[in-house]
Amino acid sequence: MMPPAARHAALRSESERAMEKPELNSADEAFPQSAPPADSGPAAADSGRDLELLAPAGDLAALQAALAAGTDAVYFGLNVLNARRRARNFDQTEFAAAVQTTHEHGAKAYLTLNIDLTERELAQAARLLKLAQEAGVDAVLVRDPALLAMQPEFPALDFHFSTQTCITNSADVAAAARLGATRVVLARELSLSEIHDASAVDGIETEVFVQGALCFSVSGRCMLSSWVGGRSGNRGTCTSTCRVPWSVAGAPAGTPLSMKDLSLAGRLEELRAAGVAAVKIEGRMKTADWVAQAVNLYRRALAGEDVEQLAAQVDALGAYTGRQLTCGYLDGDYGELTGESGRERRGVSAERAAEPDADAEDGSGADEFGAGDGADRDDETGTGQRSRSDRSSYELDIDVLPQGIVCRCHYMGETTEWTMPKTVVHRPHKAVAIGNLLDFLGAQQVQGCELVRGTTNEPAFLMVPRKVNELSTRIAKALQHRQKVHTRLQQMEVPEAVQAMFDSCERHPSNRTPLGQAPDRVRLEADAVEAFLAAVRPEGVIVEGLSADRVKAMRSLCRRVPLIAALPPVFFEADIAPIRELLRICQRTGVTVEVNSWGGWLLAKQSGVRMEGGPFLPVLNSLAARVLGNAGLHSVTLSVEADRRQLETVTDRCPVPCSLIVYGRPALMITRVALPDDFDGQGMVDRRETRVIPRREQGLWVLRPAEPFDLRDEHNDRILVRHLVVDLVGAADPAGEWLDSRGSRDPFRFNYSRTLA
Repeated sequence: MMPPAARHAALRSESERAMEKPELNSADEAFPQSAPPADSGPAAADSGRDLELLAPAGDLAALQAALAAGTDAVYFGLNVLNARRRARNFDQTEFAAAVQTTHEHGAKAYLTLNIDLTERELAQAARLLKLAQEAGVDAVLVRDPALLAMQPEFPALDFHFSTQTCITNSADVAAAARLGATRVVLARELSLSEIHDASAVDGIETEVFVQGALCFSVSGRCMLSSWVGGRSGNRGTCTSTCRVPWSVAGAPAGTPLSMKDLSLAGRLEELRAAGVAAVKIEGRMKTADWVAQAVNLYRRALAGEDVEQLAAQVDALGAYTGRQLTCGYLDGDYGELTGESGRERRGVSAERAAEPDADAEDGSGADEFGAGDGADRDDETGTGQRSRSDRSSYELDIDVLPQGIVCRCHYMGETTEWTMPKTVVHRPHKAVAIGNLLDFLGAQQVQGCELVRGTTNEPAFLMVPRKVNELSTRIAKALQHRQKVHTRLQQMEVPEAVQAMFDSCERHPSNRTPLGQAPDRVRLEADAVEAFLAAVRPEGVIVEGLSADRVKAMRSLCRRVPLIAALPPVFFEADIAPIRELLRICQRTGVTVEVNSWGGWLLAKQSGVRMEGGPFLPVLNSLAARVLGNAGLHSVTLSVEADRRQLETVTDRCPVPCSLIVYGRPALMITRVALPDDFDGQGMVDRRETRVIPRREQGLWVLRPAEPFDLRDEHNDRILVRHLVVDLVGAADPAGEWLDSRGSRDPFRFNYSRTLA
């Protein structure tokens, strides 16, 4: 096998060539066009090789526990820009020591930098990469395309594609290798045979989750938490809205979106034989004791101990959340994967409980209390305000539990937690109720910061004045500490070559249509196109669910209206052949293709078809847009999750023609889970009146909001784009909704009028 350094250099060189050349011959591709992707690599990797065991390290105690238990590698995040922002994480002063300690134990250190980055976060991301390289980090887990542009400036770092990049097939794996990654974390929805096919791609390793929480949606394809309250799983602030009870068609349905936990302790030899290089334990929000037990279990399993002898330890790990365990995805069984939401926690009722431990890598599972509802309200006991920016706002949870008053202060991606003893209240008239205290803090500034979300499980609980003062002091110290750490990070210089990348991004001249002008493009399901075009003639039609045998008829139907065929955002191994055929027909008939995944990009590039970037290759910063443009995309789509300020900033510098979706019911969750048949098309409602409708789309279940967001009557000359798109997928009357440009008198703006966290 090629030495790691040489392999890394070769892959990076290949990535640069891919970024520079808009068209390639099929012979130059990562796998031949005439054969399935899995056939391009060798047969299954040597089944006798060792599997690397990765453990989560949410804090120093968990790191030490994992190393003492014998893990081969740990993955952890700094307290900014990672998909587990509510974990304790590591600050800049702790980071280098953590890496050194890891290496002293003979283990590898992996840094998570796996979120969508805003324009203002690019420099910070570059500083973190510089910090990681100086500290000797072995690899960085990434999601945002902008980091691919920075990769050549940090040659000592391997790049691993996070599970947030939605790696679901061998085409995705080959694309990641083409882009310079040395490893991918596969989606947890894959069957064993699909893992085998993905792991057979040459020149890149695969990593698989084996223990911990599962997400209802395919990782990197969930926007439910963002829709509900502006807290995005794609940015590390998911609020586990899927874990709460729902009703379906007006009847209580329990927790049909709450997944069982994953456990593959008895299947490691099968994964080894499938060619997997590393197995991963989820849990950067879990305790050090749990991490130690999990690593110990998998060390024993890897050593070949009998599975029956390990059963009690497996059950003990599952008892942490109180959820049942499953290996259904590995067996290709997509039913019976959901169940109870887990044990009660934080001293609140089961209805309000949401376990904050779902997938430390994909950002899901922060506290359910963090979400507002579709009307942009905070929790009933909250302050009722909304975030302005990470730097000027903080959040506070105060929970009264048997062990005392547990306080959690969330600020700039870091959570500081402490417990105060309860005290006897002798003079109630001088005491302060926690609910009133949160209201008071919401009207004050502490260290120049405002409280934008405050929650408690006991709003009437009384605290004596001395404890109130102590709490205020602890909040101020927590904010001050984080501000000092942030200042030290800001003082690091961005590498000159990386800064030059930032400075070279300028707005593309075709991006001159301001928000507020009439939309020019529509997004439709294939079956809705004919009726829509009979009433409306837009300047472009993006069609979902188009098959190869319908392309010619659809092109004739559109006549002079440009047709764009949208590739699916999630597809599996069996879908590659029909997608290739669709691309072949599109290339022959001159139909543009919208790509929504890295695998889709590579397949489209092989076919020589004209490409555009869709909403599932979302753009939040100008450098990501440039990377996609250099990869051959003629236009990109701005993140539908973006808030107003982020849209203004990215469009000011976007160097590629870009589209903005101004109306629609975006896919909030895409899942392989088999929901009951009678859920199809029925309204689902949670206790906050979040309303979604599950539907089958292209073989998967998709949850879309019952009502659309609408920016059509917003006027903003600072947001300039090439296309304004109305997304009518899921609309009962697409033409009627297009023609009703007035929409609702009080439309939902999604994140436009609030801050995307």
